[in-house]
Amino acid sequence: MATFKIGINMAGAISAGAYTAGVLDFLTEALDEWYAAKQRGEAVPMHDVCIEVFAGASAGGMCAAISSVMLYQNFDHVRNPLPKQATNNIFYESWVNKIDIAPLLSTSDLSKSAPVDSLLNSGIVEAIADEVLSPKSSAPVQRPYVSSTLTLFLSLTNLRGVPYSLNGAAPGSIEETAFFYGDRIRFQTVNGSTAPVKSPSAHALDLSDGNAPGWQLLKTAAMATGAFPVFLKPRILHRELEEYIPAGWESVLSAVTGTPPPIAPTIPANDGHPYVTLNVDGGVTNNDPFNYAHDYLMSLDPPVSGSMSAQDPFTVDRAVIGIAPFPTTDAFDPKFNAQSSSAVASALPRLFNALIAQARFFGESLSAIMHGTTFDRYVIVPSDDKLAKNYADKQVPAEKQAPALQCATLGAFGGFFSRGFRAHDYALGRRNAQKFLDTRLVLPAGNSIIKAGLDAKTAEAVKSEFGRKPPGAYSAPRPMPGDGTEASPGPDADQDHWIPVIPLCGSAKQTVEHPQRQQMNSSELAKIVGLVRKRVRMLGSVFVSQVQDWKLHVFLWPGPYFISFFATPKIKRDIIANLGDSYKQ
Repeated sequence: MATFKIGINMAGAISAGAYTAGVLDFLTEALDEWYAAKQRGEAVPMHDVCIEVFAGASAGGMCAAISSVMLYQNFDHVRNPLPKQATNNIFYESWVNKIDIAPLLSTSDLSKSAPVDSLLNSGIVEAIADEVLSPKSSAPVQRPYVSSTLTLFLSLTNLRGVPYSLNGAAPGSIEETAFFYGDRIRFQTVNGSTAPVKSPSAHALDLSDGNAPGWQLLKTAAMATGAFPVFLKPRILHRELEEYIPAGWESVLSAVTGTPPPIAPTIPANDGHPYVTLNVDGGVTNNDPFNYAHDYLMSLDPPVSGSMSAQDPFTVDRAVIGIAPFPTTDAFDPKFNAQSSSAVASALPRLFNALIAQARFFGESLSAIMHGTTFDRYVIVPSDDKLAKNYADKQVPAEKQAPALQCATLGAFGGFFSRGFRAHDYALGRRNAQKFLDTRLVLPAGNSIIKAGLDAKTAEAVKSEFGRKPPGAYSAPRPMPGDGTEASPGPDADQDHWIPVIPLCGSAKQTVEHPQRQQMNSSELAKIVGLVRKRVRMLGSVFVSQVQDWKLHVFLWPGPYFISFFATPKIKRDIIANLGDSYKQ
């Protein structure tokens, strides 16, 4: 049967990983229900899809790692995440029930005899990774829509860097060496320790052995990609030189074809086996690793030649679905004052904003996106039409409207402060995924993959049940690039029988309701502020205890107590102001 290839890319999210987890939960439910309907012989589209690759950064990378385990297990889908419940769904358990500000602010990791690794306690992250990132003892579940060579890419920020000499050894002159810090690590699932991986740069995840070395490496890599700088502990990874040939900035397709010829890093032989690296959040250097998933899809048979993939809706046979809790929403400021913005107090925040925005920049997609509708790249972003309508009805100006995601508060750390926020965003992820699959991830009945899956006896019934309108304004005549002529949208484009690539069947057809927005109350906030005060005091005490000069030590000793005491009221005010409508007195 004709197969549509899918890659899933998960952008950085911090606490809004709960939204990404909800999307993945519903996506799996929809695929399971559709394949069950096909197995029962129901009148549904009969084409196949295959998830070939996951890519992720930061919280998205953690979700991608969890997905590589979850897809080989049976689990319950959490259709109402708001009431707390114990489940076998590790998307939900990891991102809604387990991660929380209380263990992150615990002081159990602090010792006056050891250096401080992070401002927050990373122990809960380690506990979750140990619990969820390994296959269970039972035989893996073989889902027919999951590739037998499922591949996973996680972006990393390698603080040691990978050196590349520009002129080789040049005694008596300047040694020109460039360092590459935007690292990545690649995994592939296999069934059996002798099963080969497709690339020498890939680490095997043996589904038959939960104690195989690849799983421990995956745990560390997942924590590394999510190690938010300063706040969470950096992670050490041991790499091999083969993982850096070709270089990390080259596409997967170039690795397959050897074009351009690969270059090797200039790591001394006695230091390259293994190459010990220190890693923090992959989002620092590549917060939206769309290119990893897209390049990999393009390399699969039949390969797509050229820098642009086939984007025509009638011939496209593969696509990347992105999950982006925080898409780019910055607006051009026509009142920007360069003179006043040059002051340190103004320039420093802008510097951090620029670094974050640049890490999210996807220039390789701009040409495809801005020259019309494309069908090989999609994105699921947070949307709450009910919330938007409420604001419109109350005539609330845009700048005062709360974001759809409640985890977006407090610089995207807000979800850690309240389980209710995480549960809300998980539910919103499920709702947005349902809407996306039903109305956006659609192709014309004449598409080569869709058409091959329409049985002659049931084609009309399938079109009647599953037919959708073309997305956006695609059915309208579109100008051809360059010559200004009008182009026909093609056969079937203006008719209501575009077919979902992943049709909604069974339980996935039941409407996912709007989640109720949650609020943090004053007593909950008081507990958190108390934990913050205690952690700040303990951190300060550890730093002071490690001062060697006894006079300076005595002088600094009261500092942590004064700072924690006097800073607490301001911390509380800032939290309340940032929470907005998510806080209730």
